Amino acid sequence: MTEAADVLEVARFSTIPEAELAASFLQQQGVRAWLPDRDMATMNPDLLIALGGVRVATTTAQIVEARAIIARMRAGEFVDGSDETGDWLIDHTPGMVGDLHDHEISGVMGRAKKTGAVVVVLAFVVFPVAGCIVTALGG
Repeated sequence: MTEAADVLEVARFSTIPEAELAASFLQQQGVRAWLPDRDMATMNPDLLIALGGVRVATTTAQIVEARAIIARMRAGEFVDGSDETGDWLIDHTPGMVGDLHDHEISGVMGRAKKTGAVVVVLAFVVFPVAGCIVTALGG
């Protein structure tokens, strides 16, 4: 494992996905990079603002190269203009997810949601009201 004195911050990002993409891109370029704040940011994302974002870190030996790559990335040097043609939308049909229409997608929680709603209504509405009525009638 890398010692704390050998770890430096490359850059900060406002969201976890941005930081993950930057770290992944750095790794693709041969720089060992990771997110030291990933666990904290995942468990308590409200603290991201207080901490100033999610850090991407690397070793002292690769810090210059990593910061140069991030600067080039932020300047748009690695943008691939061929993706802006919209070709990926050719097979896109509004209202569909894959081969299914929106109304055909019920999700894995469909039956569990209905059961949960029934339990909540019974526990917090029907039983308390029935208890009040029984108590009022002197039962």
